[in-house]
Amino acid sequence: MTGTRSSSSRYRTERVSQRLQRAFWSLYGRFVWDAEQPSWRLAQIERVVDTLASRRTRPVERVLDAGCGTGNYAIALAQAGFHVLGFDYATGMLTNAEAKLTEALGDRLSFRRMDLNHRLDLADASFDHVINISVLQNAADPDFTLRELCRVLRPGGTLLLLHVPRPQSLALPARDVIRYRVANLQRKSLGKAALIAAKVIAERTTVACYWTANELRAMLQNSGFNAISLDPGPPIFIVAERAVH
Repeated sequence: MTGTRSSSSRYRTERVSQRLQRAFWSLYGRFVWDAEQPSWRLAQIERVVDTLASRRTRPVERVLDAGCGTGNYAIALAQAGFHVLGFDYATGMLTNAEAKLTEALGDRLSFRRMDLNHRLDLADASFDHVINISVLQNAADPDFTLRELCRVLRPGGTLLLLHVPRPQSLALPARDVIRYRVANLQRKSLGKAALIAAKVIAERTTVACYWTANELRAMLQNSGFNAISLDPGPPIFIVAERAVH
């Protein structure tokens, strides 16, 4: 009986934690994400688009942006001619993503609310490519998430995984990191500064998952992928294929 209570209590705690994370990322995505303009973002988006374009074999190919945030990568891929579905679990992120939809993108781009921590409401082998940009570390069960991404990817299809290892900023005083990030906001406000401060503090007090390139390669192999290129970065940039059985 004691073990049952303990398991039930742990489950409730995990559920509350997941709700709080979802609420925070919804607020952060709605008010801060696009106001931050790190110098590397545009180059990183271009690299993702160029990588998938180099692996294109058919006129019409579908891309899943798993954890799309405010849609910047999904939009760039749709502009490059791919048919893209982006999903995220944070409604604030999706609100900003959907606001960027234009008539020019036509039916090549859409967004949905889904959660990487649960089975995806998507058919098996329904995408030619999947991208997962700095999201896997937030998954409750990364191995489960990778298996789901493998399931919805066609055999021989591409998984592009980007992972930022342990940030060097964690070695700096929190106030200096907060000051730097606030200074780089396009439009500053007290509310945005508070959200940035909360994120910086959370990065130092929560147990985040940081992997090496070789650890990620092993995780991918165990989940049904073959890594075909690996740049140890930072950030770690891996191109993998779903194994063909």
